[in-house]
Amino acid sequence: MTADNAPTYNDDPRISRLLFWVTAVESVVLLIAGTGLLLFPSVVIPEWPWDLSRFNALLLGAIYTASMFATVMTVYVQRWAPTRIVMPMIFLFTTIVLVVSLAYLDRFDLGKYSTWLWFLLYIVIPANALYHIWLARHLKPYYPFPMPAVWRTILLIPTILLGVYGLGLLIAPGAFSSFWPWAIDDFHGRMYSVLYLTPALGALLLWYSATAIEMLTLGMTVAVGGIIPIVGLVVVDRSVHKVDWTGAGTWLWIGSFAILFLAGSGLMLRSRSQEPAANGH
Repeated sequence: MTADNAPTYNDDPRISRLLFWVTAVESVVLLIAGTGLLLFPSVVIPEWPWDLSRFNALLLGAIYTASMFATVMTVYVQRWAPTRIVMPMIFLFTTIVLVVSLAYLDRFDLGKYSTWLWFLLYIVIPANALYHIWLARHLKPYYPFPMPAVWRTILLIPTILLGVYGLGLLIAPGAFSSFWPWAIDDFHGRMYSVLYLTPALGALLLWYSATAIEMLTLGMTVAVGGIIPIVGLVVVDRSVHKVDWTGAGTWLWIGSFAILFLAGSGLMLRSRSQEPAANGH
């Protein structure tokens, strides 16, 4: 993802074959893990690197399914836009998960092949993302179509809310997850911080300028990551009956994902009205 001459705003080079194949493999892994945890938990949970409850499997499944939309768009488009926003999101996501995994290594079953595959993926993928971020460090946004002031405000609100809450989960997971519909430990709380920090970074990267394909990519990722947990909570609780549906904490939790869903849906709608000259695809 480099150019022979100094890049201009209109540069939209193809991604490297290395990035294409690593991201393609990542997409397949996310598809298997995400849909497996959501649709076939009784099959996937026993093979997971650590012990999972049904609720934790639900949220992890939502995270991986949402992430898959971003990686699939990168593989499909194979251009600087939307890779410009996807690579930093992948790097942040995988780096946090790797650091948390190493900090809680005792939670992992080292006798499972899935544990070793987990650490292999979470070393290779962030290294690959960082390498390509470095290669593209001088590239500017493709068609710097300025984001309208009203949409900057719309992006700013969820960026601040999600970013602050994600940092809270990472630093003090017990305090920031105390209102959740089910009890989670510090390990899972820190893992779940990526669900909030990653879209916050994506929104920040769109603050200055954005093409339609970039807004669509982030919008789909965020909207899916917002709606699946809400629907999944209802579905899972139909069998376990542990959620207090009258509790304010439950609705605050649902509200946090509703913000994700609305922000993502708004970005998708905005991408459809983007000026043709800014699309480039």
